[in-house]
Amino acid sequence: MKFIRLLLSCLILALTWNVSSQEQKSYYYVAIIDRFYPPMEAFESEDDKTQHRWMYGVVDIDKDYQKEAYYHGDMVQLIANDPSFVFLRYPLAGQRSPMKEILMAINSINDRFDRTPIDSLVLSWESSTLISAFDQPLSRKHREKYIETIRQWGEENPSWHDTYLVIKALEALTDKGVQVFTIAGNSGSRAINTLSFAKGVTTVGAAEKELNYFISDNVFVDTYEQAAYQFIRLDDSNGVPLGYDVDGDGCQDIPISALTSSDKTQLPKATWPPIKGSSFAAPMALKKAFVKTTAHCPS
Repeated sequence: MKFIRLLLSCLILALTWNVSSQEQKSYYYVAIIDRFYPPMEAFESEDDKTQHRWMYGVVDIDKDYQKEAYYHGDMVQLIANDPSFVFLRYPLAGQRSPMKEILMAINSINDRFDRTPIDSLVLSWESSTLISAFDQPLSRKHREKYIETIRQWGEENPSWHDTYLVIKALEALTDKGVQVFTIAGNSGSRAINTLSFAKGVTTVGAAEKELNYFISDNVFVDTYEQAAYQFIRLDDSNGVPLGYDVDGDGCQDIPISALTSSDKTQLPKATWPPIKGSSFAAPMALKKAFVKTTAHCPS
């Protein structure tokens, strides 16, 4: 009888552990290294805020000549957004070179990984150069040789030194089991994002072939996803605008209250031109890799 009780206790414990593991996997921790719209106290004045938005804002939805408070990283997160994701933002402040700040962010993730593990990283940035800078034809089997070339460039050029260190830091993350998504790059068909040389990363290009004139495509591109997004206005049953759907899932991603214009009566049904770039393909690849069932729009 004692043996049976012990067996039942072990079975219950195993089932409880299994349920607990499944519950843990219902949420994924996703880091995004990017430029986000800063808190209001970051601006010295209204003019400073307006200029900052024009420099880094992605779109002027309401056509009032003021870009909305959504920067590159905000758009990346909106496209990736799903209830199963917990996003950890690593903002690029613009105080140093992008590669230097990206390196600092990845090192921070690696250093804190035992205490704050992540499941994925979206790095929608590039460090690109011409494919012709490397021995031809370009081949995945020469990945280490290309990385060594970048290391040698870095002996004389600090920016390439940072790129080399970023590649090695990304490899340290993938060795931990983190799924890293980076981009094919937006520097033209003859260019390559050297971050795609990092072992284990997933490099995402554009599914739209008409974008190949500026979005790179080469043997290091692993997958292709939607890279162009037109924001569609969502209205209530009375035709009153509620907000805009960014990624085509029918959910409100940008509320009307977030627009800068005080006149909400002449809002476009759809934005034009669309935002486009492999930067926006990477978060969609992340979503499709982790999310197997479509969630309902949040209420």
